[in-house]
Amino acid sequence: MGAKRKFTAAGVLAAFARGLLALLCLQSALLAGTAAAGELLTLDQRSGPPNMVSALEAWIDVNGQTSVEKVEAGAHTLGFAPVQSGRPYEIDTGALWLRFNAVVQNPQTRWKLELPLAGVDKVALYYRDSLGRWVVQQAGDSLPMSAWPQPGRYPVFSLSHEVGLLVPYYLRIEQARTPFSTLPRIMGDEQLAASRQQEDLWLGAYFGLAALATLLALINAMAYRDWGFATYALHVATITGAQAAVTGVAGLFWWPQWPELNNVAIVLLRLGAAASALLFVRTIAKPKRFSRALDWFILALIGLLPTIALIDATFPTIDSFAIIHILLGAGIAVLLMVVGVSLFEGDRHARWIVLGFSPILLAALFPILRNAGVLTTGFMTQHALMLGSALEAPILFYGLLRRVTQRRESETRATALPTTDPLTGLGSARLLLGRLRQALRTAERYKQPCALLIVNLSNLASLQQQHGRETGDRAMVMAAACIRAAAQPTDTVARVGDSFFALLMEGPMSSDSVTQVATKILAGGLRPSRKLPEADPLLFHIAIGYVAESARLGPDQAQACLERMVQAVKDMNDGSRKAIRLTHL
Repeated sequence: MGAKRKFTAAGVLAAFARGLLALLCLQSALLAGTAAAGELLTLDQRSGPPNMVSALEAWIDVNGQTSVEKVEAGAHTLGFAPVQSGRPYEIDTGALWLRFNAVVQNPQTRWKLELPLAGVDKVALYYRDSLGRWVVQQAGDSLPMSAWPQPGRYPVFSLSHEVGLLVPYYLRIEQARTPFSTLPRIMGDEQLAASRQQEDLWLGAYFGLAALATLLALINAMAYRDWGFATYALHVATITGAQAAVTGVAGLFWWPQWPELNNVAIVLLRLGAAASALLFVRTIAKPKRFSRALDWFILALIGLLPTIALIDATFPTIDSFAIIHILLGAGIAVLLMVVGVSLFEGDRHARWIVLGFSPILLAALFPILRNAGVLTTGFMTQHALMLGSALEAPILFYGLLRRVTQRRESETRATALPTTDPLTGLGSARLLLGRLRQALRTAERYKQPCALLIVNLSNLASLQQQHGRETGDRAMVMAAACIRAAAQPTDTVARVGDSFFALLMEGPMSSDSVTQVATKILAGGLRPSRKLPEADPLLFHIAIGYVAESARLGPDQAQACLERMVQAVKDMNDGSRKAIRLTHL
């Protein structure tokens, strides 16, 4: 019996050893099966953010009906494959599952998983805690912001903070109509906060500048009564709103509790920005000058773009999404056609439209190619339009300012024709007579002297005969500049004939000081100038009419004084060598 009991105890010990060995083998097998999802991510603050590409595996649930329990149970039979960086996944009505394993080594850091993509329809993170219970977190454009675990522009989830526990994670993503190629990333709280601050900084700068450009455009539109600035303000506002929707800013701040507006706003504002761009170009380039059919086609396209957006918001389908991209391509083609025709026709404002729209048209290719599956999601596909619009806005604004300034200058010159010489920009004879009457009235009442200088460009005829009319006009402009340079700001300079100028001087003066001014004009004309052929000088004859304190000339004699002075300078062309003649009126 004693031997039997000894045998039984040995058998129990052997059986216990075999059971422990089997349990260890089973645990090793389970860990090996869990780790088969990819490389194990060790979360330690000292090693920095982990690289998730080698740890991720993906599987597309075509019907989108598989629960997380079935995914967990069939993780080795469902067809999970290693994720390839940059590979786009066509999800449509299904769901994309991503899985990875991670273990926390640093208890002082709270780790977060971020999906850096605004506009994803729905994303959920699943994992079991140490008691085997499911921890579920959800976010995305189909959920109100209050249902997100952490409100923000991107979905952010908290990972398990239990140290040393190997945790399998399952990420379920829904994204219809556009390929999905964004990989999640894991960061600590401090790293995530620093990243948010940097993003908020440049987003705030962009939206602040866009708001300022819109406000200034509206002010200019009202000040100048210009439709160009009005349509520019509409274009900047719509493209800024589109960027707010695309980057998640609108969903975070404008309608956090109405998630159904997210996808609607993205499509509607993007097509609205395209329509406003066409309206702006139509206002500036005026394609009706070239073709009425083209103008009507642009108007039809402007109305069709937001209409299709509203239809797509009501009945979103793959076909409507394709139609949207076709219309966007047609809008770009029409815009380039109108601008190209304007350039060909010599429109000087068209080059600013080309320069302004070039960045935005190039930037539009990135999201279009991403939606077509040619490019993967990245910085340029998400933010190229924002960068392009940031370059576009100041260029177009400067072009509009030049356009309205030139138009106002033309209007001002047309209004000032009765009192301004169109060639030299000096006052006209009519303006001079008015000022001369006032000067004679002041001289009579306050005994204040004044002087009237009549300057004749005596070699104008020879310059025109030798070099042509254009050279003569250039010489007249240079003569006007020479006389204006010798005058004081309170003096009046005017053109009173084909080659005659007048300089009216008022205030305390003497005949000597007036003669000094005349001498300065002569010296200025004698300086050789490269603006004239053969550096010919400007030769002047100057007659000075001086009104002394004791003179008694009334304002009604202004016309007679001017005629006498003009005749006096004409008489100097009798061969006299004296270039200055002084007379008392």
